[in-house]
Amino acid sequence: MLRAKPHQSLLVLFTLQVLALTVLPTSVAWGSEHETLCQTPGKWLIPNEKHGSTRSHSQIFEGIHDIDFVLLGEQHDQIQHHRWQAQMLAALLAHQNQIAIGLEMLPKSSQPALDAWVAGQISLAEFLTQADWYETWRFDVELYMPILNFARDNRVPLYALNIPRDVISKISASGWDPDMGVSEKPASASTGYRSILKEVFQHHAGSDEKQLEFFIQAQLMWDRAFAEGLQTAKNETSRLVVGIIGSGHLTYGFGVKHQLNSIGNYNVITWIPTDTGSTCSSLDLMNDDGDLIADAIFISPTNTASDEKHKLGLYLIDGENGVVVGDVLENSIANQSGFQANDVIVEAAGQPVAKSGEFIAIIQDQTPGYWLPVTIKRNDEITELVAEIPPRR
Repeated sequence: MLRAKPHQSLLVLFTLQVLALTVLPTSVAWGSEHETLCQTPGKWLIPNEKHGSTRSHSQIFEGIHDIDFVLLGEQHDQIQHHRWQAQMLAALLAHQNQIAIGLEMLPKSSQPALDAWVAGQISLAEFLTQADWYETWRFDVELYMPILNFARDNRVPLYALNIPRDVISKISASGWDPDMGVSEKPASASTGYRSILKEVFQHHAGSDEKQLEFFIQAQLMWDRAFAEGLQTAKNETSRLVVGIIGSGHLTYGFGVKHQLNSIGNYNVITWIPTDTGSTCSSLDLMNDDGDLIADAIFISPTNTASDEKHKLGLYLIDGENGVVVGDVLENSIANQSGFQANDVIVEAAGQPVAKSGEFIAIIQDQTPGYWLPVTIKRNDEITELVAEIPPRR
């Protein structure tokens, strides 16, 4: 995998976002007699006050009537969660005939690129460049290809839900402002949500009360932006709208659902995935206030070695003169292949490269076990390097 290197000023923000909004709350809420329920992938668990009960796929979909929104959680770096999301999208499309999809991954400025992608008007390389995927989202696009291809193949509208990161940076630094990207001030955080966010903040960023408030306001801004984006999709299409959003924004109804309820009288269902084993059995199905973690939990298989991608180990920067190697990770394939910082990538696999998204798209088109020729410019001299990508085991 190659990643476009984020601006240095955003690195801390990225870390807080992932910690706060993708890690699910855990506790010892399940007794040992229930741990067996978490050992078999493909099960659905329904939280309740004392324990979790199981449901079949058909039983889960029996309740999809007069629903406005289905919110599908994820941990961003888990490919099995995205495969499950794509399966749910297919099932919901078959059940409802028409759906629309909201994506946390991209800001609203990327909407034209999403429209063109769904219409089949642009290639993956063009989509990555026009959407500024690797400038706005730090996770490999291959993780999301099951969803993107589903939407394109079935002409299902995709809606960008996010807001620019510089807006979140400003809120994190100085607090909410009425001109920061949502039509209304976010609904206040519940006591339970504040407690979770405070724990994350104190564990990773300190205990400054003022900065804690700004941090909470930033999370609420994200939740509100996602909710308003979902509402826009609903108003424009009159379809069931499915949100693809990090689970931390969805659990206990604290985040996006809370903001949707403050906007209008909507029927909202939340499904989240969890992996087998301790990841599943340690979930707190109900918090101290009686809020259920979700309407249903799908147990997915844990990530396997075949799901892991080999990483070239390059950080990329879109510079004025082309795609520049910002850094090379030690002991990486790129390091072993002779890449150096400040190399300018000119061609890959015989194709010209002008943007980092184009280079990454070329990588996506390859298969494990190939030799990738890359033409670079180093100190005004043109050189060809070959990266040997080992096959998946």
